[in-house]
Amino acid sequence: MAFQLKVAESVSEGITRNVKHQIEKALKYLRAERNSRQHGASQNDAVREVRKCFKKVRAALRLVRTELGDDVYHEENWCFRDAARPLTEIRDAEMLVEIWDKLKEPLAAAVETGTFAKIHDALLANQSEVIRRVLAKGRVFTALDEGAVRALARIPGWRIEHTGWAALEGGLRHVYRTGHRALALASESSSVENLHEWRKQAMYLWHQLQLLEAAWTGDEKQLVERIHHLSTLLGDDHDLAVLRETLAADPLAFGGHRVLKAAFAVIDRRREELERQAFALGREVYEDSPKLFTGRIERLMSHREVN
Repeated sequence: MAFQLKVAESVSEGITRNVKHQIEKALKYLRAERNSRQHGASQNDAVREVRKCFKKVRAALRLVRTELGDDVYHEENWCFRDAARPLTEIRDAEMLVEIWDKLKEPLAAAVETGTFAKIHDALLANQSEVIRRVLAKGRVFTALDEGAVRALARIPGWRIEHTGWAALEGGLRHVYRTGHRALALASESSSVENLHEWRKQAMYLWHQLQLLEAAWTGDEKQLVERIHHLSTLLGDDHDLAVLRETLAADPLAFGGHRVLKAAFAVIDRRREELERQAFALGREVYEDSPKLFTGRIERLMSHREVN
């Protein structure tokens, strides 16, 4: 089932239907993992998919935050944010191994094969330790399951009073404005924190436009694809930054300063290229003022019925 509002579907029905589906999808992965006898693969699948589902839920919440009101919005947003935090630790540890392995060819001339493999093994051991610590006694997935069930039970109490574009415009404008500001901050100081915040806002905007794009074609679809590409560029950059920080935190465990100097040079060059592409694309995505941007989307939405 696509993460989209249906043509001629009311905003209230569409938002609650999509949020319910994402929560139910997360529950399916959580329960499949708990019933699996091969926890390694199923745990990784569950972590990835549950995080994706929760990100989509948080994007949908942002789209109708003015309708839900501050109390409901913050309660639900914090619920899914806090639930995902342990999973982010696991995902980052898995990502470190994947990103390091992708550097094998660029580092071939500077790092011996045996040394490269030792660092891979050290990152793999780190991944195992993070999984063991975070998932100790199996309570994390159980807590996620229980929290998701409670969240499902709260959805009937949501009140989305306005209909059509009036129910959506404020939330979309807020996310676009926040991304606009995040780009400006990252342009002033391209710190890991500023770039990561910009990436999160681009991700929310992408998911929100996914919800709205059911009747779009051509250039309209390309807008969604460009924002997705922007979030991917910033995500890849963040992954490399986390890898660099992890290696730098314990040089002796990861091959020593000489090896890491070569690795950092490759990482830094790749990050510079990713950031160059991200800023070029980001200035196109965020070239409009928030008012102009939401006006563009409103005109696109006028070609379909939004109740």
